[in-house]
Amino acid sequence: MYAKCEFFNPAGSTKDRVAYAMMKDAATHGAINENTVFVEPTSGNTGIAVAFNATLRGNKSILVVSVKDSNEKVNTMRLLGAEVIQVKSGVSDIEIAHEIKDDDPDVRVMLDQFDNDVNPRTHYEHTGEEIHEALGPVDLAVMGAGTGGTITGISYKLKEYNPNCIVIIAEPDGSVLFNKNGERHPFLVEGVTGSSKAPIVLDKSIVDAYEVITDEESFLMARELCKKEGLLCGGSSGLITAAAVKAAKRLKLKAGQRVVVVLPDGIRNYMTKFVTDQWMEAYRFLEPPQHHMKWWSQPVSDMPERKIIKVEQNTTCNDVYSQFIRESVDNALVVDRNGYLVGVASFDGFRTYATNPTKVPGKKTNELDFSEKVVKYLVKDTYKLALNDKKGMPTVGLLSRVLDIAPFVVVGTEIDRDRFRPNALYTAKDVLVYIHKFSEVL
Repeated sequence: MYAKCEFFNPAGSTKDRVAYAMMKDAATHGAINENTVFVEPTSGNTGIAVAFNATLRGNKSILVVSVKDSNEKVNTMRLLGAEVIQVKSGVSDIEIAHEIKDDDPDVRVMLDQFDNDVNPRTHYEHTGEEIHEALGPVDLAVMGAGTGGTITGISYKLKEYNPNCIVIIAEPDGSVLFNKNGERHPFLVEGVTGSSKAPIVLDKSIVDAYEVITDEESFLMARELCKKEGLLCGGSSGLITAAAVKAAKRLKLKAGQRVVVVLPDGIRNYMTKFVTDQWMEAYRFLEPPQHHMKWWSQPVSDMPERKIIKVEQNTTCNDVYSQFIRESVDNALVVDRNGYLVGVASFDGFRTYATNPTKVPGKKTNELDFSEKVVKYLVKDTYKLALNDKKGMPTVGLLSRVLDIAPFVVVGTEIDRDRFRPNALYTAKDVLVYIHKFSEVL
């Protein structure tokens, strides 16, 4: 099995090729000049590549990303001089990007990776050719699909050299792009599509089959590639490699047959995610370390009850703020009318929204408005521990580990993928008080 390590590109991902080629093509056709502002919807890597190439040209860029995308990606884009707009889950980054571009069409240009034939053509003319030059005929090629440009371009090239080359797409569990009978639900792997609608640049006919891979399989494989192969790759690389291993076994490939995986990006974008042990433990992909302290292995249900407030999602920020002051608490569980968790509002979260408003060009600035519903201003990352987790009751030790990377953890009962009934919210202070109970009184 051979890996095409696209994270060695100058800005860190396979999208560097596409952004450079799309800008070069646009310049050739007179579509851009020194005043052009590039606008692009992105899951991160294309945004970084657009910002990288734009800044080298002396141009500005506006990038629209989902709140799901890692802080590392957002910070890298901003470091490269881009203006970054983060949209909430359920809001189309593509639609927002088009609106921004259309507000000033004479200056703003969208390269549109989802609808630009330069995307797959770049991989056909270069990436696929490089793979063949290095290896000769390939028997099995495995890739993921964000825009679909990578798998389309490379696959056409490899099949030209070997019509019997089998192309497999790595499908995240929760995506229904190819797995039409699967259950669509959110997943943690970034940079791969979960939509049922194929991007225009994706030619689905070139794909022979798919393999469904879970988040857990993806991240564990990515960590294995780091530890055993020295390939410091991202989570989608783990997804793709896990799919390749499954496909090779299913197809019963023999010694000497060549398998190629395309690894899109590196670990830079995920240092606070799967690279971090506590993050993996929070999602129960890893078990926490074992310690001798008596409190460490106690079930989290043994934690004492503490004062919490619950508010419905239509409650105003002003009402929530008033409860914070009145009850002397810093966090509120935000639930729907059935009592299921929607998210968490926090004192510090309100401060963040108030002092770091999202600026959408041509539109009203999205800053904290105390008269608005609290559901608009939830904390971005909320970690949950389920008392009925299939891997066993979480321990206080695990709770403490998750608090290494989060200001609070919500504990409750998981009804199904989409419904979580919260019972409590714990902070570092609560754990320390609990630890003190087990300490010797000097």
